[in-house]
Amino acid sequence: MADADIAAFDKVNEATMAVKGAPPGMWIGVWDPKKGWHIGGYGEAVVGGAKATAADHGRIGSVTKTFTATAVLQQVAAGKLALSDTVGTLLPDLAAKYPDVAPITVEQLLSMHSGIPDYINSGLLTQQFLDHPEKVWTADEIIAAVLDKMKVDPSVAEYSTTNYLILGEILRKVTGQAPDVVITSVATALGLNDTALPAPAETAMPAPASAGYIMDAGVNSLKEAGGTAKSGTTVQDATPSWGAAGGGMYSTVADLGTWGASGLGTATLPQALADQRLQSRPIKPGIDYGLGIIDWGNGWIGHTGQAIGWEAVVAYNTKTGAVFVGMVNETAHSRLWRAP
Repeated sequence: MADADIAAFDKVNEATMAVKGAPPGMWIGVWDPKKGWHIGGYGEAVVGGAKATAADHGRIGSVTKTFTATAVLQQVAAGKLALSDTVGTLLPDLAAKYPDVAPITVEQLLSMHSGIPDYINSGLLTQQFLDHPEKVWTADEIIAAVLDKMKVDPSVAEYSTTNYLILGEILRKVTGQAPDVVITSVATALGLNDTALPAPAETAMPAPASAGYIMDAGVNSLKEAGGTAKSGTTVQDATPSWGAAGGGMYSTVADLGTWGASGLGTATLPQALADQRLQSRPIKPGIDYGLGIIDWGNGWIGHTGQAIGWEAVVAYNTKTGAVFVGMVNETAHSRLWRAP
């Protein structure tokens, strides 16, 4: 990107960080087919410590779903799985314990049309995650907590991370490998060496890394999700196990730019399957969702993500090839970027 464009880009982002209530740190990347690209870090990666740099790693929350969905669809492309396969066939033990999930298909899980409730936005487990950030959860524990206490309603199409924990267990079944290994391999295959889904107990990110924070905005956001937190809380050492295949990954702005340019993994799929992935339908809370990907309209596809302490967004324009990436190290700052 030309020096003048970089200067204008940095000026806007520095002004954003100067606004009262801004997050401690912000990382932004733009890839424009006409003007070129630029990435930058602004503010602090660690409050009172390291300044934000473009090389910093941060947690990306539900952007993880785009990697998990790609891993699942690659198994479909390889003939090891079908979108019409059911939980009853793939995970018979789970289906035997919870018969309501038996007829749910892989396609319904990917597209958020399963009717399985979400364990985060419902408030079911939010406070436990906040009170015990060091706890290592298994996917089975979280899935059971949901299905023991909440009703499956196939008539409801609603965003649910629980779907993606089940998809992680399906990946385990069809590949014989842990979900973190399979999902990380999707990133590695594209040269994203600063992107991974850590093993459930692995709390550290590679250096340099940002610390995550809950400030005033995060306190209010978490309250809406059924959790109470103290403003100023640092969540650097929380395990990624509570998000796992639905929200446990870390990455960098540069890696997410490459991921965005692949259509968030869509380019790795056969054309017919890629087209099917992008056939979106409305789901609650008012978004159009494909197979592990959001359709914002006007050619823009991608995903947002919120881990406790961080947020991220990756957007790709299928018409122009433009990519936008944003990351912050505080909960509840998606307002910094509007949907394209």
